[in-house]
Amino acid sequence: MRPILALSILISLSSPLAAAAQSCLEGTARLSDQRDLRELAAAIETICPCSSFTGAQGLTHAAYISCAKQARSDAELAGDLRPECRRQATKALRATTCGTSKVACGRFKATARSPASCRVKPADRCADRPSFQESACSATHCSDVTEWTAGTCLDPRAPGPYGAGIRVVTYTKPSVVNPAMDRVLANTLIWYPTADTGTINSGYNAIVDASVDGAHGPYPVVLFSHGSCGFPGQSVFLTSLLATHGFIVIAPPHPGNTIGDFPSCGSFQAQVSSAQERPQDMIFVLDQILAADADSGSDFFGLVDETAIAMTGHSFGGLTTYLVQAIEPRVTAAMPMAPAAGPASMLTVPSLTMIGEIDSVVNNTATRTAYANSVAPKRLVEILDAGHFAFSGGCFAGPDCNPPVTLTQPEAHDAVLRYAVPFLETTLNGDAAWEPLLEAPPSPTFVVESEP
Repeated sequence: MRPILALSILISLSSPLAAAAQSCLEGTARLSDQRDLRELAAAIETICPCSSFTGAQGLTHAAYISCAKQARSDAELAGDLRPECRRQATKALRATTCGTSKVACGRFKATARSPASCRVKPADRCADRPSFQESACSATHCSDVTEWTAGTCLDPRAPGPYGAGIRVVTYTKPSVVNPAMDRVLANTLIWYPTADTGTINSGYNAIVDASVDGAHGPYPVVLFSHGSCGFPGQSVFLTSLLATHGFIVIAPPHPGNTIGDFPSCGSFQAQVSSAQERPQDMIFVLDQILAADADSGSDFFGLVDETAIAMTGHSFGGLTTYLVQAIEPRVTAAMPMAPAAGPASMLTVPSLTMIGEIDSVVNNTATRTAYANSVAPKRLVEILDAGHFAFSGGCFAGPDCNPPVTLTQPEAHDAVLRYAVPFLETTLNGDAAWEPLLEAPPSPTFVVESEP
């Protein structure tokens, strides 16, 4: 080899860019690699539908692998999959049930280096042992079982066992700033579990005025506070889904600080007034749902668990979470999301704090300080490539919401649900089956700190 050429190759291989190119799902290519692998999986399912590989002659697992490998090669040739991700893609397509009579057997072993794992095996061999738990999942791909269920088969993105009902109510209370004036909480939204079937209102993702499922319960309560210049239905992807998991979710408006008050909602005076009004708004609606629980004429009679109450909110609603938890002893768990933390912010109940890595609206350093000052058990989840609006339905074009550089809203919402649902299921419903999703090492989408 000529010396100049050899030197050129050596320099190329030792450069940071070359090193980064050798690793899939790392560095600046992490997000694009994740998307490429997901898109490849979708393309394979279109070209080689798993359900069509029945195990019959010519439709075996080997035939599926052959078909899938061709799709993978086509993606590489088209530049839709980096060569560095070939190994991950091949591993994923091999660990499938396609063309077999086996199941995706998820395993969680807390003491293992990689606690969550999955193997394709006969269903009768997928069973718990003293040192680990195994679950036969309905998923066809082990990659989904590991990434999204931590080996448990419980997918936080999926609806729970109930339907979601919605009530739109108006409450009136005295103003804190001016007690002589009424403060009207018009269009307060209440999501709840229902057994009804019917037309789902797309704005609420729930059945309007459905009956409350009285066969189960009592149901825990989740109080949701919207962001500054926001509205009660701003995070339907979360609030309606929680109803299907057996939670009653109450989201009031904060008059003077809603989208309907724009542009004055963002003024200094509106912010100061709202900081005083918001906590009492949330405590008032909590009082109302607990009163309904005690009222034999209410649909919620006997169906509200007054011992399991979580406070959550986005942005200014995150600050409201700190403020409410500090003064309301009935709150038993807290989940601030991209919160506008203040110098005295902290939590004294079990908590999950979620932030977006590239949030340009609130100060993540202040949130980290609030987390450090909070009492354990606590967990801080940072969603990479996500900004301030990852926790709401819509976003404003800018550095926080700039796909494909940042997560899309559906991608961000999935990331929020990955931790929000298990946290509430374990802390409010007491369902230990969800604990592995909080304990398993995160995927490349997250950075997690925790203190038990």
